[in-house]
Amino acid sequence: MSKDSIQHESVKQYVRQVCGHVKAREVHPDIQLEITGHLDELVEDKLGDGLSVEEATRQALAQMGDPDQIGKRLHAAHKPVMEWGLAALVAIMVGIGLLAVYALQFAYGEQSTSQFFFKKVLYTAIGVVLVIGIYFMDYRKWRKYSWYLYSGTVLLMVACNIIGTEINGMKRWIAIGAHTIDVYGVSPYLFMIAFAGMLMDRKTEKLGSLIKSLHLAKMILLYAFVPTFLYSQAHSFHDFIVYGFGLMILMLYVAKKYKVFFISLASLAFIGITLLTLNPFRYQAVWHRYTALLNPNASNDSLYVTHRSIEAILSGGMWGQGFGAKNTMIPFVQSEMVFTYLMHSLGWVFGFCIVVLTLILIGKAFSVASMLKDPYARGLVVGLFSVIGMHFGWNILMSLGLLPITAMTMPFVSYGGTNGIIELMAMGLILSVHRRRNMISRLNSEAQA
Repeated sequence: MSKDSIQHESVKQYVRQVCGHVKAREVHPDIQLEITGHLDELVEDKLGDGLSVEEATRQALAQMGDPDQIGKRLHAAHKPVMEWGLAALVAIMVGIGLLAVYALQFAYGEQSTSQFFFKKVLYTAIGVVLVIGIYFMDYRKWRKYSWYLYSGTVLLMVACNIIGTEINGMKRWIAIGAHTIDVYGVSPYLFMIAFAGMLMDRKTEKLGSLIKSLHLAKMILLYAFVPTFLYSQAHSFHDFIVYGFGLMILMLYVAKKYKVFFISLASLAFIGITLLTLNPFRYQAVWHRYTALLNPNASNDSLYVTHRSIEAILSGGMWGQGFGAKNTMIPFVQSEMVFTYLMHSLGWVFGFCIVVLTLILIGKAFSVASMLKDPYARGLVVGLFSVIGMHFGWNILMSLGLLPITAMTMPFVSYGGTNGIIELMAMGLILSVHRRRNMISRLNSEAQA
């Protein structure tokens, strides 16, 4: 009966009239399937009453209602949706970052921090423009470039190891004129975008066991061995931690590739132990720094920044030392230790508000992910915000002395340069995904899931 009703000219005209009001063309097949399904049920009931097919169809269409009104309601249900709450939270965080950097310029005057505010404003403006551009893009077009993005990120990291600018014994920056790009800082974001497409590939599920085994080996090579080697060569262990956390979250909660998850986890541990065994002196200082909190007899040098951070926070009190208060004992005050400085100058209450905003922001992002029907869209949101959330959590906890001090900045708040721009671009992509959440075909989503 379904085939007959779809072919009936009056039904075709009814569906076309409904879909004519819905600008999201991708959901037209869903609408057609839903309408014809209802009509089939109505026609079947009326045929049981002894009516002809023509009369049953006519009465069923009349019972369905005005196609123009239905079309307008469906258009309202499938139009673009802006996630104002998430955008507002990010805007507040960016505002706190501008406030913090301005306070530093106010406090330190003509010292090296005096140009940070101008640059922070510039980078924020660039990021906002890119957010707007990405917001109106169709995020699904990124999926076909997933492998290219992965390959490009790996090649960029290799190039950085060869020709990168070395600072403090680390080659993680590539200089372009007077500006530098933190290649290793942005790499976890690029990898997460690539993996959101690569991990959603279900074509291998129908392959033979040998091909599946080869595919699994390839995934371990691409996801575990290659990135681990590159991060270790650059001594970029905090970025490796962020990368590994985002990858594990993607595998567990989005792609649900549990076998790959456990093998990748074992591979990462194996590679780490191997590197330590082959060259223990190279990684001794890093190991000592990361385990100092667990060792009560650790030297003061290992925990110097941790002690200064805790002292600065305790001296802040409930309401702080005042806007623009100077504290020369806190290093990296514009980047890694910006949360410490904010609590020192504006107090524990202000710091508590930042923690609450952070928790709400992370919860809001994963709430957005839970509403998405497209697996690729969920992968993008979960992957990108795993990176952002890891930065937030580690930065706050290390400032409080609960985790080792690393170069883990606070997203949107710390002075970030290229990192600040990439964080805003990631939010633009997340907002773009949410914008189209009601414009994606359910049929296509179920086929991909």
